[in-house]
Amino acid sequence: MRFIRKKISLLFLLTCLISSAQEKVIIFSINDIHSRIENFSKIKPLIDKEKEKGNKVFFVSAGDIFSGNPIVDNYSEKGFPIIDLLNRAGLDISVIGNHEFDYGQSILSDRIAQANFPFICANFSGGIGELSNVKGFEIIQKDGFSIAYIGAIETGNFGRYPLTHPKKVKGLFFTNPIQIFEDYKILDENSDIDLIVALTHLGKSGDEKILENFNYIDLVIGGHTNHIYGKRHESGYMIMSGKNLEMISKTTLSVNKGKIIDFQFEKIDLSNVSLEKDQNIDLLIQKYKDNPFFYKKIGYSSVDHTRVETGCFYTETIRKMTNVDIVIQNNGGIRSNLKKGIITPFDIYSIDPFGNGVDSFLITPAELNFFLKKYNKRYSISSRINLELKFNGDIEIYRDGKKVGDDQKISLAMNDYISNTYGEYLPEPSYSYPFTTAEYIIKYLNNHAGEILNFENCSNF
Repeated sequence: MRFIRKKISLLFLLTCLISSAQEKVIIFSINDIHSRIENFSKIKPLIDKEKEKGNKVFFVSAGDIFSGNPIVDNYSEKGFPIIDLLNRAGLDISVIGNHEFDYGQSILSDRIAQANFPFICANFSGGIGELSNVKGFEIIQKDGFSIAYIGAIETGNFGRYPLTHPKKVKGLFFTNPIQIFEDYKILDENSDIDLIVALTHLGKSGDEKILENFNYIDLVIGGHTNHIYGKRHESGYMIMSGKNLEMISKTTLSVNKGKIIDFQFEKIDLSNVSLEKDQNIDLLIQKYKDNPFFYKKIGYSSVDHTRVETGCFYTETIRKMTNVDIVIQNNGGIRSNLKKGIITPFDIYSIDPFGNGVDSFLITPAELNFFLKKYNKRYSISSRINLELKFNGDIEIYRDGKKVGDDQKISLAMNDYISNTYGEYLPEPSYSYPFTTAEYIIKYLNNHAGEILNFENCSNF
């Protein structure tokens, strides 16, 4: 009996020692918020409550904080409202996402300088101002617990660039975002670092590759593909938290001697009206939204349009404003649907948030077919001349019932994101227009105030 009591006592002591060696860590995470500001007032109370419990609390972003809300994207200091709100909510760190470059390097540099938190990205170099000082990793410490965050951005565009306008990343050099983690293995030898986190903007498959190839990474917090999950994969754990600040994830970790021994993932729906709001942040959000320009009536739609139908509206409007034969628009550049009812500038900037310009070309049928085969993306098209899709995938072009000959040219326009990304497959632009695509759509609607829009069941051919 005495021997059994000794065993129980030793077991109890061992359990206590293990328990006392454990650290409880909470990480709140967001990604791909795309300038959505409505739910920001609910974040700070969530974080503050965990801090009041004495927990070690981190708040991180996995990129794409910009591009998607007209209020933020067209603010006098582009993007500043998001930086302001993240500062007030207590963000600790963010990786640079591809849409962080949408405003240009100079503006990104200004926003980084205004942030109370660091931006990181290990697989790029170069730039001007603050961009030249962006580090590949940062160590963030809370109450004696240290996490090393290593940043990486996707390079899915031509030339190993992120998916943003090529002009916006000119002069920057990007490397393979997976291989770059080879350079940071030495962090695993630092006894002062308790956890190593890959804070990425690569998407789910890229995050999986990191865990499959680098077992020193304890956790990957990712963005870019807008998934929602918190799970174990290979040698570590991975999380992603949706999009548009619809939710925030709360990950609770138990850590013992640098290893995660317990992992709990919770999705918090920020649309939940029962969540507490920070009143000061809520008032600030209302102040940012108080801009009458965005809410004035400029048009009317008689139906709710699908994304394809919105593409028809987009391309036909640009075609009429540019007076060309054909307009092409990448489907990925259309970010919202044209809804039934009054149309406002807010609606147009929500559909088209990227501030792209417009280029036009004089092009032969053969040159057009060559470009479309190389482009190989889904697109919307509007044409005032007849187009006929052949079995081999080519487009034959007819004007006034006659086939346009190989030596004849037609006029083509597209946003300058496409023309700059795929410029090697196009002739030189014949003209670059002075306004953005969104501005031309708004001008069209202002010039046709009595027109009721309906692109229901439209077809590209």
